[in-house]
Amino acid sequence: MVLDPCDVIDPDLDAQLDLLAAGYAAVPAAAVFPPDADELPPGPELAAMVARFDPAHAEAGDLLEVAAALGRLEAWTEGLQAAVSAALASRAEMRPDQTGYRSANPVTNTAVAVAGRCHLTARQAENLVGHSLQLVEDFPDTHACLSAGLIDLRRARVITDELGGQDPAVRERVEAAVLPKAPHLDSVALRALIKRLLHELAPVETAERHRRARDRRYVAVTPASDGMSFVEALMPAEDATAIDTALNVAAADAKRADAAAGRPARTRDQRRADALADLGWEALTACADAATRPTPDPTPGQTAAAATSSGPPERATAVTTGPRRRPISVHVTIPFTALCGLTDEPGELDGYGPIPAHVARALAAEGVWTWLSTDPGTGQLLDLGRRKYRPTKALADFITARDRTCRAPGCHRAARSCDLDHIVPFAAGGATSAANCHALCETHHLLKHHANWTVERQPDGTTRWRSPTGHHFLKPPPRAG
Repeated sequence: MVLDPCDVIDPDLDAQLDLLAAGYAAVPAAAVFPPDADELPPGPELAAMVARFDPAHAEAGDLLEVAAALGRLEAWTEGLQAAVSAALASRAEMRPDQTGYRSANPVTNTAVAVAGRCHLTARQAENLVGHSLQLVEDFPDTHACLSAGLIDLRRARVITDELGGQDPAVRERVEAAVLPKAPHLDSVALRALIKRLLHELAPVETAERHRRARDRRYVAVTPASDGMSFVEALMPAEDATAIDTALNVAAADAKRADAAAGRPARTRDQRRADALADLGWEALTACADAATRPTPDPTPGQTAAAATSSGPPERATAVTTGPRRRPISVHVTIPFTALCGLTDEPGELDGYGPIPAHVARALAAEGVWTWLSTDPGTGQLLDLGRRKYRPTKALADFITARDRTCRAPGCHRAARSCDLDHIVPFAAGGATSAANCHALCETHHLLKHHANWTVERQPDGTTRWRSPTGHHFLKPPPRAG
């Protein structure tokens, strides 16, 4: 005799089991992100998949994957936004009559409509429409990568900002060279790569553009709320780096002085801002003191104009007076062939990136040289010369020169302002050696030890990180020359 299961299972129990099974089926669908989602192109299907996801009950690994999917969807919508804005600006109704005024053009006209509909400022709308046209018309391949979710809008803007004013032939060559690498670089690394390629492919044009850009330097003070102001400056990279380095040194000195005097602690940003203000007040004091002193008589063979031109040097002396615990330095790396004038390979300004060869040569001519021995194939630093003005700890100097920046993923803080960290802790038997030490900024140093990150240094110098979610990230070694 064969029994029918329906004859032996209670209907109420069967209904409860069905309800329980449905509940179990619903939880994974909402809280677990499908492993093949990364293979889906950004679009409606991926958007629907993300919309069904419930972050409240998900594990960390799935949350990180959804964040990546949202980034691809955002890039997709930005690409579509660019296409729509460019199409709108091309419509006949968006083209003003010929007035002879440059401000009356399809971009500004379209921007007014977009600003009104989307509640944007005029400047925001003009930037949106203008960049959309630039992407669609001048950088179609970059726009395609953005629409496909391979790069985000920040990286697309880096490409258009750096290449927008270049000769079309150079622009197309550099764009074609960087787009395959762009999905694997952050915006800072991508900008550095583009600058280096421009120096290599068009050194004369790049140098001339740099000379023209110097003519546009300025400093602006813009009022802010609550009795504050913004200070904005556009200046040559070497000048900006010198100011940044001086503020870092002053902030470090102030931190020690505050601690020694028992004063309330200030943040690093506050100490840097205070140091900049001190420079201004000291310069004003020096100018006031100079104005109350009689003008010296010209020395024999010196004109009156030359005698009275001592204002700027006095002002500079006043700014830099005071005890310093260590010298302020600006680090420039330049290939020997470029230093000798045999080639126009760009130099590397620490904390900024590639600079024209003639600027690097001018800085090197007045500096103290340290010879870097590198592997010609990989550019990895092999040895650091000892010909320095002041003796330093050889190991710390080597690691700082080798690593260039913090070795954490996505961090570009200069190594000279970082901590030297034992990859394998010293207490666990880790050696104090170049193979077991690397540069980490204070933030990432703390995260490594207190936030479930692990790291190892591979034989080729690549740093391999494991995140708390189990994801692995590789940071290749920088080229030293």
